[in-house]
Amino acid sequence: MKQVLSTGVIRSPHGVKGYVKVHPYSDDFDHFFKLKEVTLQRGDKTRRVEVEKVQNHSDELLMKFRGIDSPEDARFISGWEILVPRDQASRLEEGEVYTADLQGMKLVYDNEEVAEVVSVMDGAQALLLEVKTTRNDRLHLVPYMRGVFIDDVDVEKGTMRLLRPELLD
Repeated sequence: MKQVLSTGVIRSPHGVKGYVKVHPYSDDFDHFFKLKEVTLQRGDKTRRVEVEKVQNHSDELLMKFRGIDSPEDARFISGWEILVPRDQASRLEEGEVYTADLQGMKLVYDNEEVAEVVSVMDGAQALLLEVKTTRNDRLHLVPYMRGVFIDDVDVEKGTMRLLRPELLD
């Protein structure tokens, strides 16, 4: 289980004082208003920044970081992800999991490990799990739809049950 989670991405500068538009990865973004400090990451580069202010702005948030005081400074961090400790991320409802926890999980069918999640991507109706099969190392996409394609997601054990094994044929 990852202890630091990506909760959003910085889109672009806003205004002349160094504010940036932020696209949250969740519909529940109340936790952003409580953040005092975050880690920004792009590739292998990271930067710790202090949060000065957070405001609602349409479907996005505006954030102001200490030391980012102009549109030019803000442009430099466009595209960077916002990382926070797990305990400061959006709270999960019953049955929910963080997308970051899905990667690396094992798919089990009939008490046998049949695949491993190698990546997660957005799909039209659901997240898509890119999985690598254990028998032939082939890649397949499995929709993350509980009760339809997968079930019994156990983050602690790192497993989920595959309901439709034909997806891996």
